[in-house]
Amino acid sequence: MSSYYVEEGSLYPAPLPPKDTVRSLRTGKVRPFGGLKGLTSAINKQPREGKVRLTIGGFVGDERQYVHHKSPDNAIHQYDPRHYAQWKDTLPDREYKFKVGAFGENLSTEHLTEENLCVGDKFRLGPDAIIQVTMPRQPCYKLNHRFEYKKMSSMIQSTGWTGWYYRVIQGGDIQVGDQMELIERIHPYWSLSRVQHILYEDTNNMEAIRELTQIAEFSKEFKELFQNRLAKGTEDMNGRLLGDIVVPWRSYRLVEKTRLTPRVQRFVLRAEDESVEPEDLEFGRFPFVRLRFGPDAKFTRAYSVVSGDMRSFELGIANDDNSRGGSLYLHENLKVGNAVEVAKGHNANIPILNGIQGNNPTRHIFIIGGIGVTAFVGEIKILPEAVDFEIHYAARSREEAAYLDTLPAEKTTLYAKDEGRRLDVESIIPPPDDCRDNCKTMIYCCGPEPLLAACRDVTTKLGYPQAQLHFEEFGSATTGTGDPFEAEVRSTGDVLQVPREKSLLEVLNDAGFELDSSCLVGNCGTCMVEVCKGQVTHYGTALEDGQKETSMLSCVSRGKGRIVIDC
Repeated sequence: MSSYYVEEGSLYPAPLPPKDTVRSLRTGKVRPFGGLKGLTSAINKQPREGKVRLTIGGFVGDERQYVHHKSPDNAIHQYDPRHYAQWKDTLPDREYKFKVGAFGENLSTEHLTEENLCVGDKFRLGPDAIIQVTMPRQPCYKLNHRFEYKKMSSMIQSTGWTGWYYRVIQGGDIQVGDQMELIERIHPYWSLSRVQHILYEDTNNMEAIRELTQIAEFSKEFKELFQNRLAKGTEDMNGRLLGDIVVPWRSYRLVEKTRLTPRVQRFVLRAEDESVEPEDLEFGRFPFVRLRFGPDAKFTRAYSVVSGDMRSFELGIANDDNSRGGSLYLHENLKVGNAVEVAKGHNANIPILNGIQGNNPTRHIFIIGGIGVTAFVGEIKILPEAVDFEIHYAARSREEAAYLDTLPAEKTTLYAKDEGRRLDVESIIPPPDDCRDNCKTMIYCCGPEPLLAACRDVTTKLGYPQAQLHFEEFGSATTGTGDPFEAEVRSTGDVLQVPREKSLLEVLNDAGFELDSSCLVGNCGTCMVEVCKGQVTHYGTALEDGQKETSMLSCVSRGKGRIVIDC
């Protein structure tokens, strides 16, 4: 952390910043992020063009989630873009993450930084607005998830590259290119860097803390912080820095790569750090993981786990004929010894398997297409011998039927295309209560979209409740594609054409909206956007029914005709 304000024991006022220019203006909505259910933030802010109204509460269209962030004292967040080059040098393996906007800032300029700004500084922003510096940002655990590094918030705090907040004294219309000029300096000896020094390094300097409690221009949050420190001593910072949600991404090495069929290979991955917490070690039912790999970690894909635990596990991955690049890279470029990043998927919540059925017997019917077999291999292995179940497995040929030798032959029917056998879903699926002894039928399906669609159609016609269905989809080259539609972005007025061969997520990112995404198949909710008007055909599993009324998953769901969204 910089401490240039002290030289040979003497304290000097912070330098005056030059007149500056707004180079980036961003606003954002509260949305899921980090690929974790229950974790939301407005950190993913989008660039705004043209004039944006600034009010006492901040920029119109900008949302904030954390209670202190909603205060007028925290109306605007600014970050020095020069820090991004410093972060790239500090964490070169995450270089691709450090670009303007990554810290959730509203404003970027050229010359302002923690060292030449002081608490209480007033600036004229644009022709009319007046804003005032209220506090340096206190980094929290969500930045660990943002940058997928468990020590990130602590590093931000120790470097002092935090950014800072303003309150709005007078509003106005602001746009990129506007001038930003210091008009009043009230506390020239209290630069943000010096405040950080007292906050995090010289924490027991009660004389300085007593002086800080007298600065009226601080945010309410910081006034209370210093008053409490004066009365009770230094606060525990671990809750803020670490949170209670584990950063999901861990580093793994490929230790085995074996060909199973002409199109499928076995990948065995082992954690570089095998000290996994006991509660995180085992997978739940129908386990899957998300992999991130390739140049600049450009690919993120979800795959079923065939066997193992979080120390080491096996995946069976098919080389998709129409690969979007992910499976092709894994098959042709990933070598034994190479590293990938892995995040554990969410446990499946299947009511009929979680006690709702009680003691009544259940009949299990597995309908599998191709590599979809990997979703159910583990579940089938643990079914008791006495359980009534059957497996219907469609493949191009016996040679192409991966993991066929692991399935019980007496329970498995193979539909090999080259033998002229066709899997007829209607003849396989009985009515939901078509069992003796009040038995319930449970339908499992994983495979290509036509097979999933056929199973959905039949089970819908037969009146199957959701509690008796478990469908899995991990995407293909056609995931997120479909009938073309138009999407109007409410905040900008842009009308985007979404063609048949692209997802809404792809079109939005091509247009510069920089939406975060993770699984790309509708499992995590990271790419969710608000639906303001119009009809949507929903796919994916991340949204609850109530959420579907106002939101959609931009990676997989499709609009009908023209829809209006916000992001």
